[in-house]
Amino acid sequence: MKTRIVLLLMALALLLAAHAQTEQPAVKPVAVASTEADEETEEEMEVVTETERKVAAPTLPDILYQYQRNINTNDVLTIGRNGHKVVIKWAQDFSACKGISILRNNTGLAKNRRVIAKLPADSKEFMDIAPDTHAYWYWIVVDVNGKKSKRIGPIRAKSDFRKKGNYSGASKDFVFSVQRDQSSVVVVWDLPEGKYQEIIIRRRNKPDFLQGRNHRTFVRRTTERSGNLTDKLPDSNADYWYWIDATREDGLVISKGPIKAEFGAK
Repeated sequence: MKTRIVLLLMALALLLAAHAQTEQPAVKPVAVASTEADEETEEEMEVVTETERKVAAPTLPDILYQYQRNINTNDVLTIGRNGHKVVIKWAQDFSACKGISILRNNTGLAKNRRVIAKLPADSKEFMDIAPDTHAYWYWIVVDVNGKKSKRIGPIRAKSDFRKKGNYSGASKDFVFSVQRDQSSVVVVWDLPEGKYQEIIIRRRNKPDFLQGRNHRTFVRRTTERSGNLTDKLPDSNADYWYWIDATREDGLVISKGPIKAEFGAK
């Protein structure tokens, strides 16, 4: 009798042990970063997340969720040139975004890209007036939500080798001068006739374009077509260069710089 009870107790213990094992939660696997994520560039990390997509969807186009290296620019942008007129077009509907900027340079490289227009988000094309006969490269930058953006490009506009165009660079048609003494700089500007959304003046202690506007110090924002200001320098022993970017009412941006602040005649 005792033997039977012992056997029953042992069987019960084994049954309870087996049941406890099945109730244990599964162990979560350790997350391992993929090599693809490790190789992403800073620009590719700007891809909109799925959560952000759900907030803005369903109107945002799929291209905003693609990595930069997977985008074939020629599938997105088309470009044509007739003399000084360069027309860029895109079929995607970016109207749910904040806006579109157009960038241009004469190399096709990331260095020295300049914003030449700021357009409404529902725009589908832009006509640029090339400053000379040389070939130019263009990008569009879609401001997705005010925090993230997607840059697409470059696409090349061929040179006007037959010189059919009428060239007069807009940035040559206005005054932008900077003159300094030991501790301050006087900046003077006089832009072509018209209305302007904003005029921004910046400075930096280096003349290079490589790091762009985000690395230049903001000096003044205005809508006044002409004017002057006195800028107090943070280091009287350093050299400084100045830039002006003027956004017209139609979205076109005219720029000049870097202009070195030179000492005035004594």
